Amino acid sequence: MPSHDPREFEQNKAAGKAEFAGRRRPATRESGFHSSPKSSGGEFKVVSPEQHQWSHGPTITVKFTLPSHKKGDLLGFGGWYWSSQLADLSADEFTGRLFHKQYPGQNWSKFGSMWESDGYVRTIEVTLHGRGEFKVAFHKLSCGVIKHRHYDQAKPELLANMYQFSPEAFFIPKPCEASLKPTAPRAVKRSDAPPLTLKCCNRCARFLPINLVDERATLSFSNHCVAAHRRPCTHKGFGRLTNIETGEPLQLDFGFQLECRFCKKFEVNAALNPQRNSSQMKEDGARRRSFELLLAELFDGSSLLKYRHKQGRELTSDIFQRFKGRCFKCKKSLGKASAMHLDHTRPLALLWPLDGTATALCGECNSEKRDRAPVDFYLPEELRSLAKITGLSMDELTHPGANEKAVRRLYERRSWFFSSFLARPDMAEIRDGKVTGDLLIKALQKAINRCPAVKTFDLSSLRPKA
Repeated sequence: MPSHDPREFEQNKAAGKAEFAGRRRPATRESGFHSSPKSSGGEFKVVSPEQHQWSHGPTITVKFTLPSHKKGDLLGFGGWYWSSQLADLSADEFTGRLFHKQYPGQNWSKFGSMWESDGYVRTIEVTLHGRGEFKVAFHKLSCGVIKHRHYDQAKPELLANMYQFSPEAFFIPKPCEASLKPTAPRAVKRSDAPPLTLKCCNRCARFLPINLVDERATLSFSNHCVAAHRRPCTHKGFGRLTNIETGEPLQLDFGFQLECRFCKKFEVNAALNPQRNSSQMKEDGARRRSFELLLAELFDGSSLLKYRHKQGRELTSDIFQRFKGRCFKCKKSLGKASAMHLDHTRPLALLWPLDGTATALCGECNSEKRDRAPVDFYLPEELRSLAKITGLSMDELTHPGANEKAVRRLYERRSWFFSSFLARPDMAEIRDGKVTGDLLIKALQKAINRCPAVKTFDLSSLRPKA
């Protein structure tokens, strides 16, 4: 019979685990990785935009006429576009969630939506609102009934945010083309619009758009090497691409994943995430709340409340106005302050509080940034612009380290940290064999290790012995 001696579990207990943790759960699925025989994921080609228009007025409208369909069908419309100026986007009489990812300059943008049909045939008009005359080029404008085996097999929670994967998630057997309705249209010379680079996915073998002017302006593929010390990405297929028509190599800075965002979601993440239970999914949220509570204790109060008392205004409103109601990264119009994601700029994971140096981001850019330091997410010119808006110096924005003052205070108050803060009921909670307080110590140690100005110390070794 197997041994159940508690001393055996204690001796073999992993750091951050409870007494009976450590048994690996059986895999629920294989990863499902099968590369397409048609592509390694490292090929690209350059094409000219398909449609070019411009307007003498401030708007250009695209009309999507959906085909006949039945209730419960998955519908979609959208495409990629380039505009000579930043433009807002709206869809009249469309009550679904419209996705719009816009980038400035010579970068391409995208828009679209996906939703479950109510059974009625409908026409949807999407309008770009510019400031005076502007030029637009489009690529792959389409609409129709979407069909794919992944959608048929997917759990409902996987489909909840699919509108954010428009239009790279469109698989339309019988697509309906869209018609343009610009005001007094005139043809634009092909040289007016920048060429479009298409990269191949190593799963579905489709060629989908990427941006090369700003690789962080992601469209159909997520970046591969993001941290400054890992760039340029030299991994073949990720950072080194080959032109399928000329054979010429292309060296990227950040690089891109081999699989498109759709295939990444359904053939990689969906296959691996079932091995994580609900407790594990909540770990990151618990860590963030623990960091926020700790910072409030170390600095004698919430940074948000301090801002309100000092300025007499709400931080959210000020940041929304300071960034002119747009996502700083992709320049998308946020519409209202409640749609803005208030980013720490310097990450909470490195013990930086949310204060007047915050950045306005859209939900997707905020998710993409995650816990990265500014220098690991923004381009040099973006950092210079961010310095002017937030008041942070370039040295502060390019320094990827932790908050020195917070680390020093934590060390000075180490006795309080172990005797009082970790004694809180929420710090003693156990999820899937993991003690919240132990996980916090491990996360704090990562921040401590990134604070070269303070002599590195092992936080766990300072813990008083029972």
